[in-house]
Amino acid sequence: MFYLFKIRFYFVVFLLFSFTTIAFSDVNKIKKIDVLGTQRIDIETVISYSNIDLNDVYTEELGNKILKDLFDTNLFSNIEVVFDKNSLQITVKENPTINLVKFSGNRKIKDEDLLIEISLKERSVYSKSKVKKDTERMLSLYQRSGRLSTEIKPKVELLENNRINLTYEITESDIAEVSKIIILGNEVFTSSKIKSIMKTKEKTFLRFLSSADRYDPDKLEYDKQLVTDFYNSNGYPEFRFISAIAQLSINKNDFEIILSVNEGEKFDFGGIEVNNKLDKINSDSIYNQISFKAGDLYNASKIKDSVKQIKNFAELSGYTFIEINPSLNVNNEKKQVNVNFDINEGPRVYINEIDIAGNTRTVDKVIRREFSLSEGDAYNKFSINYSKDSIRALNFFSEVDIKEVKTNYPDKLDLEIVVEEKNTGEASLGAGYSSANSTSLNLGLKETNFLGKGQKLNFTTSFSNTRNTYDISFTEPYFNNKDLALTGSLYSNFTDPSSVNYETEDIGLGFIIQFPLSASTYLSTRYSLFTSQVKADSNATQYERLLAGTDTISTIGYTLKYDMRNSRYKPSRGFLFEIDQDIAGLGGTSYYIKNRLDYNIYNRLSDRLIGAFKFQAGSLNGYNSEYAPLSSNFKLGGKKLRGFKSGKVGPRTGNSYTGGQYYYLTSIETNIDFNLDAFDINSTLFLDVGSVWGLENPAYSNIIDDHEIRSSLGLNFNWDSAIGPINVIYATILESENTDTTDSLYFDIGYNF
Repeated sequence: MFYLFKIRFYFVVFLLFSFTTIAFSDVNKIKKIDVLGTQRIDIETVISYSNIDLNDVYTEELGNKILKDLFDTNLFSNIEVVFDKNSLQITVKENPTINLVKFSGNRKIKDEDLLIEISLKERSVYSKSKVKKDTERMLSLYQRSGRLSTEIKPKVELLENNRINLTYEITESDIAEVSKIIILGNEVFTSSKIKSIMKTKEKTFLRFLSSADRYDPDKLEYDKQLVTDFYNSNGYPEFRFISAIAQLSINKNDFEIILSVNEGEKFDFGGIEVNNKLDKINSDSIYNQISFKAGDLYNASKIKDSVKQIKNFAELSGYTFIEINPSLNVNNEKKQVNVNFDINEGPRVYINEIDIAGNTRTVDKVIRREFSLSEGDAYNKFSINYSKDSIRALNFFSEVDIKEVKTNYPDKLDLEIVVEEKNTGEASLGAGYSSANSTSLNLGLKETNFLGKGQKLNFTTSFSNTRNTYDISFTEPYFNNKDLALTGSLYSNFTDPSSVNYETEDIGLGFIIQFPLSASTYLSTRYSLFTSQVKADSNATQYERLLAGTDTISTIGYTLKYDMRNSRYKPSRGFLFEIDQDIAGLGGTSYYIKNRLDYNIYNRLSDRLIGAFKFQAGSLNGYNSEYAPLSSNFKLGGKKLRGFKSGKVGPRTGNSYTGGQYYYLTSIETNIDFNLDAFDINSTLFLDVGSVWGLENPAYSNIIDDHEIRSSLGLNFNWDSAIGPINVIYATILESENTDTTDSLYFDIGYNF
C-alpha cells in the first residue's frame, strides 16, 4: 500500500514539473522582434547580426550574447535589449559615418604615408576601438623614425545626417638620438669592439646623413642579439645581458644607453656525435659536412653553418624533408661544449598557396615566373632560397622576404612573397669640357622594369661640338610568356675630332635571342648589321687616308653561359663561364671571326670577406683574304682595366687609339668591411692586370702594337644613394705605357626615378 502511494506521489510531482516548465518556456518564447533607432542599417541586418530567431527562448545569457554580437560589429555606439510579454525590443544608436579624415601638425611625415597606416577612411563607419588602433599604428610609424615623444589626439567634428569629420592632431617631437653608449662588465672585448657590432651608433658630427644614431627600442633589442651572437661565436656560450637601460638626458632629447653584461668563461668544442637515421647517407659523409672539430674554440655560428651544410648535402642525396636537431651538453669542469646532431627524415609537406604582397608597381607574373615552385608542389627549402635569390637578382626590389605561413592542414603550408619596391628608372645628365671635344652634354634614360612588366628600356645620347651619339635598346625578358628574352637595339655615332683629319659616321642595329638550355646553362644568339663610313679631310695623313671608305659589317654570333654560382645576386661561391663567338661575312664587306671567353670564380674567405678571381680574353682574325676593320678591335680602359681612360689603352697613332686584335684582363677582388652598412656603401679592393695588342693589317705597320702589361691597384665604392647609384673608383697605376691615358679617379652618378 505504501509502495503504491509513493508511485502516485512521484507521478504528481512529475506532472507539476512538466506543466511548470512548459508554462515557463511559453512565457519566455520570443514571439516578436522590434528594432528601433536604425538609420542606414536595415532592420533585417540587425536581427541577422543578433543571431536570434522567433520562438527562441529568451534568457539573461541570450540577452548578453545579443549585446556582445552587436557591439562586435563596430556599427553601434549604444545598444539596449528589453524583453517583455514575448516581445524582444532592440534599440540601437548607429555609429556615425566618416565624411573626411584630416591630419594637422604633421610636417615630417606626409599625409599619404599616414593614410596607409589607418583603417578608418572616408565613408567608413566610425569606431572608437579602430581609432585607438589607428593612432597606435601612426605612433609606431613616428617611433620608427626616432620621434618617440610624438603625441596624436583624435578630434571629432559632428555634422548633420550622423556624419563626422575625423581630425588627428599631431604634435611631432624631435628625433631622439643616442648621445652615449656605455658598456659595463666587459673584460674580454673592448667597448669599442662591442659598439662596432651594434647597429645603434653614438651621435657624431659625421653621422648627420645616417639614421644609425636614432634611438629605437626595437633596434636596441636587435643589437643585444647581435652582441650575444658575437660572443657565442667567439667561445663564450654563457654570455648574457644583465640589464639594458636607456635613460633620457636631462633637458635634452638624447638617450644614454647603459648595457651591463656577463661575459662568462671561454669554452672549446668537446665531443661531436651524429645520430643519423637516413638510410641513403652514411654518418662519415655527414661528419665531413661539419665545419668544426673537437678542441676548436666554441663557435655557435659554426653549428648553424654545419646544419645548413648537412641539409644541402642531404638534398643532393634526395632528401628534401629532414630534421636536424643539434643538442648541446656543457661540461663546466673541462670548459667544453659537446654537440650531438640528431638527424631524421621529416614529414612531407606541400605548398598550399603562394601569395605576393608589397608589389605596388610590378605585376604578379613578373615575380611568379622567377619562383620555381607552384601550388601543390612538395616543399623544398633549396628551391625557395634559389627563387628568393632570383627575385632579388631582378634588382626591382630593395627587400625580398618569403614567409612560411601555417595552414589548418598539418601537411600543407602557404608561402607569402613580401617585396618592397625600389626605383628602377635611372636618369643621368652630365656636362663637361675637354680639349678634344670642347663642351659636351650627356643624357641617359634607363628603365629596367618598364610598366612593371620587367621589360628593359634604354636611351642614351651625347652631344658636343665634335661628336653626336644615340643608342636605343628594348628587351622583353619573357616573350610570349616563355623563358625567351628578345632584345632589339639601334645605334648611331657621328664624330669629327679636331685632333684628327677625318670624320666618321656609324649606324647599326642588332637583335638578340636568349633562352636556357638547362637550370645552369644559357644560350643567346644574335645578329647585327653595322655600317661605318670614314671621310678623310684634304690634309689627311697617309694613315688617315687608309682609314677612308665604308665598311658594312654583318655578323651572327652566340654566347654560351654556364652559371654555377650559388647566387646571381651576390655570389659567394661557385663560378661563371662564358664563351662568345661572332662571325662577320653573312653579307657586308667585312670578314672576320671574333672570339671571347670570360671566367669568374668566387670563394668565401671569411664570414665577411668574399674573394673573386676574374679572367677574360679575346682574339680577332680576318679570313677570306680580308682584314678585320679597326672598328671591331678590342678596347680596354674605364671599368675594364680600372685606372685607365675608356678605350685609350694600347696601339695609338697621334690622338687615335686603334684597339687591338688580342686582349686579356685579369682581376683579383675582395670586398672590404668599412662598417658602412648604414650608408648602403659597398667597397671593393681590386688588382687589375691586362693588355691589348696586335694589328694584322700591314698598312698599320708604323703603329707600335707590342704586347705590354698594364696594371692598377685601387678601391671601388658603390653607393646606392637616395638620389641614385654613385660609383667612385680610385686607382694607383702600377704599370703603363707612355701612350696610355690614365684616369686615377673615376666618378659617375645616376638619378633614380
